[in-house]
Amino acid sequence: MRGLSLLSVNPLSRTSLPGGGVTLGALALVFWVIGLTMASIGHIHNLGLITVLGWPYFVALALLSLGVVLELQRDELAPRRLIALIAAFVVVLFGTSSALVPVATITDSYIHMGFVGYIAHHGHVLNNYDARFSWPGAFALAASVLAFTGQSSALVFLRWFPVVIELAYLAPLLVIARKSGVSKRASYLGIVFFYVGNWIYQDYFSPQALNFFFFLVVVATVLSLWSPLTSAPSERSLAARWNATLRSLRPVRWGGHETVASFGAARTLILSAAVMIIVWASTVSHQLTPYLIVLALGGLLLTRRLGRPEMVVGAAVLTWAWISLGASAFWAGSLSRIFGSFGHVSASLNANVASRVVGSSSHHFIVETRIASIAVLFVLAVVGALRRSTDDRALEFLTAAPFLTLVAQSYGGEALLRATLFALPFAGLLAASAFAPRADGSIAAWITSGQARQWPRAASTAGLAFVVLAFAIVFTLDRGGNDDYQAYTRGELNATNYVYDHIAPGQTMGLEAPFLPVGQTGLSVDVDYASNGSGMSVTKLASRLLRLNAPYVVLTTSQERWGVVVEGYPIGWQRQVRADLLNDGYTVVAHWPTATVYQKN
Repeated sequence: MRGLSLLSVNPLSRTSLPGGGVTLGALALVFWVIGLTMASIGHIHNLGLITVLGWPYFVALALLSLGVVLELQRDELAPRRLIALIAAFVVVLFGTSSALVPVATITDSYIHMGFVGYIAHHGHVLNNYDARFSWPGAFALAASVLAFTGQSSALVFLRWFPVVIELAYLAPLLVIARKSGVSKRASYLGIVFFYVGNWIYQDYFSPQALNFFFFLVVVATVLSLWSPLTSAPSERSLAARWNATLRSLRPVRWGGHETVASFGAARTLILSAAVMIIVWASTVSHQLTPYLIVLALGGLLLTRRLGRPEMVVGAAVLTWAWISLGASAFWAGSLSRIFGSFGHVSASLNANVASRVVGSSSHHFIVETRIASIAVLFVLAVVGALRRSTDDRALEFLTAAPFLTLVAQSYGGEALLRATLFALPFAGLLAASAFAPRADGSIAAWITSGQARQWPRAASTAGLAFVVLAFAIVFTLDRGGNDDYQAYTRGELNATNYVYDHIAPGQTMGLEAPFLPVGQTGLSVDVDYASNGSGMSVTKLASRLLRLNAPYVVLTTSQERWGVVVEGYPIGWQRQVRADLLNDGYTVVAHWPTATVYQKN
């Protein structure tokens, strides 16, 4: 790695690239629109969204990748051009599914829509109904927006919510990148790496999507408020570095005496108060994010990027106050559920990784590709951490800290996904530093760059553009890998709405699996699933569905595809379930090409 820097620019060269990157970006959007007109979501296959995307989509990705790298190779960076290109990248990566799928994906989007609707119509939460109602802040905010805009339902927000919230992340990400201490070129490249690596799909209409935005704003504000008090460059020996680490634990560090304020006392106080308001909003909105904010603030204090410890204490007090008082309905009688997995890291990893590698060979391939893509990005982050000189190690701490949550909770098998998401913004900046490391800083690099070797501009541009393009293509596979059974049709939405229009309050709607747009019209109807995720046979699944004795059962294409992809059932397996329903006295009362409603006689 010595002497390698794909984004190093010869200072004697003033070569300009007039409009090149932006022109390619505009052309990419044209190809993207052409690709959307050619694609048909009805032809989706086991590998998900990528199977319906034609060559124009991949041309668009290639042009965007090349355009970003061309702009990064400019002798003088043009921030507006780079921001425009990154925004275009976000629209293509996260907007393709929204543009092609006629209704919103992810069942929880519709469940959250039902929560919002209940608060909007009743003015309060429904106690003891769902644990998420113990953190109602995000739902109450959405209900207020609903009332302000005059909408009768949150359905209008669902479909395009992912691309909108991802674009909202861009502003705090730009601040974090600019204040993180990486080179200017690495700052923009790191944001690109975040987006092309964020296949995790936690940006649907949900509290966690909003709270991730809160988290980014908190970190961005703190990084802007304080910078480390620099000292003479440190020695590179292992003993010297270890001693420096021990010195970081001194009380003088905890008191924030090794930081420098960026603003005057009045502005610092106002912005600090704003941070605490955001922390409070997060505390009442989501179960996990407040703890990650506390971890991040503690790490920023330790790494000389937070001026005072009071903010850490305040965030911790707010978090524990809410779970002790406001969320008491959740934890009362559920302490073993909350803390039962504490310290059981192997069990947590099994719930987060091993239990997901199931189903058909195509599903195995997608899950393994997801793991591999994240592993590659984090390997690059390690290389970047070793190559860069810096004044603090805040990025390294912020990358590692979220994974401490695995010690406490498996979070329903999603703790690793959430931890990876919260680490990605900082891992992306470190990964970018592998290509464009900062050359100066009081903390010396482990792998020194020496005299940077000047690569031919064409070779470095092509090489880095290929890396970005490869990540973007893998992102398309990874993120859309579940769309085969999570991309719903209008027929499926119409089928669930039919049941809601005809079923009596307190009755049950029966489904094979939780992959259907349900929960959006209220909370008075129970929804029960025959599948328990244990890999049961088709015969046992049909038997369990009948034992629900539900007055209405809905069979859909998405549930059939779930069976094929995740459970490994043979194609056409739903015929047996249909026959068993008819034999048990059910009749078809409504039908669409992708959905059928059965009623018990």
